[in-house]
Amino acid sequence: MSDTSSGQVLDPKRPWLTDERELPGHMNWLHTLFDPTGESPRLHFTRAWTLLFTLQTIVILVPFAIATVVNFAGGDGSPIGTFGVYATPVVFVITTLISYIIHSRRLNDAGKWPILALVPLVPLLLALAAFMATAMGEIQKYDQRFEQRQQYLADPDAYLERQLQESREAQAAARQRAAEAEANGEAAPQQRRGPPPGGRGQADQGGGVDKPLPPKAETVLKASLPTIQRIMIPLSALIAIWSLLWVARVPFFGTYPGDPDYRA
Repeated sequence: MSDTSSGQVLDPKRPWLTDERELPGHMNWLHTLFDPTGESPRLHFTRAWTLLFTLQTIVILVPFAIATVVNFAGGDGSPIGTFGVYATPVVFVITTLISYIIHSRRLNDAGKWPILALVPLVPLLLALAAFMATAMGEIQKYDQRFEQRQQYLADPDAYLERQLQESREAQAAARQRAAEAEANGEAAPQQRRGPPPGGRGQADQGGGVDKPLPPKAETVLKASLPTIQRIMIPLSALIAIWSLLWVARVPFFGTYPGDPDYRA
């Protein structure tokens, strides 16, 4: 600790530093980012937090910005956008785990309850739960499409005829419900449009059974991974406010070691 009242300055480039432990030269990045059992003063925590925030911002914005520019230029930016879809959750998981470590070190240094370091993990846990639920639903949809395609390949004419018959039966049931509602003086239920009589059924109405299916893993991941972003980004923004306004400042809040009016 230095005596700022005697005119000594710890770091001429950072005259606001009054705690010798906070000097950048005293910061061990390896320990700060990967050792949850140690302690980090406020400046070391803020530097590490800024690094993680920058990495998240880059992986969110840069791939999609480049893909947009390429698309406007007449090229195909979808591979770059796909890279962003896959890279963003990976970076979010890694940086969130490291965020737990730096929060734990900062709370240890401030003499606060270390279990509060689990707060940054909440968005990740919720996002992973939503990802798993979405992925399970997408797997079921894919398996259903796969089964339909196998039926179509086994006998295309029989499959299309069966789909057409099911469509006709559904339309007949809808017309019957509408007639019953009209007879009872009720508003007729809105009917969903189906294929026209004599049509080819759902195979040509978006079912896609006549086309090869994309790989299962790719299909499921592309549909499920954005769920992580949609949950983590807004929740992490709220936690970032908590981190900067409270975690980075405890326990001093404007009065720091080395200040003349500091009381330990």
